[in-house]
Amino acid sequence: MENFILYEELGAGSNSIVYKGRKKGSLNYVAIICTDKAKRTEITNHVRLSRDLEHPNIVSFYEWYETSSHLWLVVELCTGQ
Repeated sequence: MENFILYEELGAGSNSIVYKGRKKGSLNYVAIICTDKAKRTEITNHVRLSRDLEHPNIVSFYEWYETSSHLWLVVELCTGQ
């Protein structure tokens, strides 16, 4: 995750926090979801299902990272504009 800059928290649920962020050297903002590593099975299934989907009404999945205690998913930022 050292390649990303995290900005403000956009929201939180019972198992995850969503941040606004961007990759260093890029001007494009993304949503970065931080979740507990205990959810690894669910996240792996989510990644497997969403990585190849391309549709204007489905949030695009870009990549994911694993740290010692968290899983980080980088997805399309939907601003509602």
